Amino acid sequence: MRDLDRPVAVVGADRGHAPDGVSAVVVTEPGRARWASRAAQNLMSASHVIAVGADAPGALSLAADHAEHVVSLVLVDPEVDLKDPEHAETMRRVGVPTLVIASAPTPDASVEQSQSIAGGVDNGVFVIIDGADAPMLVTRPTSVLEWSSAFMEIAEGLAQTRTDLVTTPDES
Repeated sequence: MRDLDRPVAVVGADRGHAPDGVSAVVVTEPGRARWASRAAQNLMSASHVIAVGADAPGALSLAADHAEHVVSLVLVDPEVDLKDPEHAETMRRVGVPTLVIASAPTPDASVEQSQSIAGGVDNGVFVIIDGADAPMLVTRPTSVLEWSSAFMEIAEGLAQTRTDLVTTPDES
């Protein structure tokens, strides 16, 4: 990870050791609203949030309902139910910069879920990593971390105008 002013956290079900410079916030609450609330409680200050796979719906709710805790959102190979009306409504409320990274192991691999998120949120950016198998944090960690780091650096510049971000007492 590049030198960032804000912390970076992988949030969601325990996926093992987080990359250097990234904290792990384990959240396994049922339901996206409870998941998001628990994640917000566990983030000590506004952070760049990374979520993988099935943790995407909760992470989107975190960004929509607790934006003061999220500087940027990075979703890696997100798994969402495109027919769920709550999903569509949640995406409409996400305003934080959001990077969606999709693996495409073959040229005909579906990226519909990932693409729908990037197109469904304000400030959404979509990246496909060709020839990559999921989970990309395992199969292509360098690619994911490079894209994520560059995006987070840009998001920090955008966050300088935000007055809603949560800070820890010693950051004031």
